[in-house]
Amino acid sequence: MARWQRRPEERPRQILGAALDVFAEKGFARATMDEIAEAAGITKGTIYLYFKSKKDLLLEVIRAEMEGFMALLPPPNAAAPADLEAHARMLGRAFLGALMAPAATKTLQVILSELRHLPELKRLYQEEALPRANAQVAGFLTAQMDRGAIRALDPSIATRCLFGMFFIFVLTQELFGASRVTPMAPEKVVDTVLDIFFHGILTKGPMP
Repeated sequence: MARWQRRPEERPRQILGAALDVFAEKGFARATMDEIAEAAGITKGTIYLYFKSKKDLLLEVIRAEMEGFMALLPPPNAAAPADLEAHARMLGRAFLGALMAPAATKTLQVILSELRHLPELKRLYQEEALPRANAQVAGFLTAQMDRGAIRALDPSIATRCLFGMFFIFVLTQELFGASRVTPMAPEKVVDTVLDIFFHGILTKGPMP
């Protein structure tokens, strides 16, 4: 579909996608609204109909990506799965797939590049992303602890450990390019991460 034929309700998503590409390529400081408008196939004035400033546009780019991840997390009041590990592997594959998607890796690249320069990014993480993600997954883990499916642990710390294993993989493999040196199948990564999370790495019984 030609750019000028896109429906008006698609325009914000169109702008956010173009902005992410430009921010990832040029960096926030060097990127211009003219470049974003050109990438989106619209006039610069159109951007300001939806976003107040370049900084506001950047924050909305990150929020849009964050919402996609939130939709993949189990709600705290979700029904207890018959097989918790199988359910976790299904969610883990979807979550890792989303993290490894081009838009997600670009977003992570932009966040890491601009975190020191834009305190709004740190506030976005501290006040919006972290509380929601932690509450959602920690609540789900607490429910599984209450029904005896997993042993009692600090659910917030357990949640952060789980997220950390996934994010460090994406950071090293995708952003730092380790996949060219040590390629790893995503399914195997999910299986290993969740095996460690649920069972640890020590063998059962006394060591020989």
